[in-house]
Amino acid sequence: AQGTMFWALFVVGHDAGHQSFSNNKALNNLVGNIVHATIMVPYHGWRISHRTHHANHGNVDTDESWYPTNKTNLDAMDKWGKLGRLLFPFPLFAYPFYLLNRSPGKQGSHYDPKSPLFAENEGPLIETSNKFQCAWLGFLAGCTVALGPMAMLNLYVLPYWFFVMWLDVVTYLHHHGPSDPEEEMPWFRGSEWSYFRGGLTTIDRDYGIFNKIHHDIDTQVAH
Repeated sequence: AQGTMFWALFVVGHDAGHQSFSNNKALNNLVGNIVHATIMVPYHGWRISHRTHHANHGNVDTDESWYPTNKTNLDAMDKWGKLGRLLFPFPLFAYPFYLLNRSPGKQGSHYDPKSPLFAENEGPLIETSNKFQCAWLGFLAGCTVALGPMAMLNLYVLPYWFFVMWLDVVTYLHHHGPSDPEEEMPWFRGSEWSYFRGGLTTIDRDYGIFNKIHHDIDTQVAH
């Protein structure tokens, strides 16, 4: 249950990153930094790469995440990359590694102010989010000393990985259709792609009782 609520916190930070949490940009960024730091997500780093994703969704060459792997990238992967990308259930745990190294074929890190992910003037924002996360790591270290490693394993580490699975599953479901090739969602490149066409390759999903817990993240096409 705690991992599920971590995912709900992520969605709050997600909405803050879209500036839809409130009408105040400073408040949005403060809330985003706080809630994302508590689940080990660099708010501004992720917010900016997520912006890139939305600007290129459905474009196999320029989308930021969850795009199909081409043969060049596949051949360049080591065995660990192929394991994490292709062999179930390992992709369910991919998110923190994506934050560190991005997706196959792309360079940079969500934690590096000089990463090619970011414009030069965005570097200070990345540093700000890193400071929030460092503060949270210090808090976790203090809790570990006070409560013991096993308590923190149960209270934080295991729920964290459950949250990661939620995030990866929901993101995958919103960007991929059935496994049947005739029903799979298309991906485009070059002149075949347009923003509108790319948006129509995303999918709304009904998560039942979890819709309200997760702040109605089910409406992906309009999003």
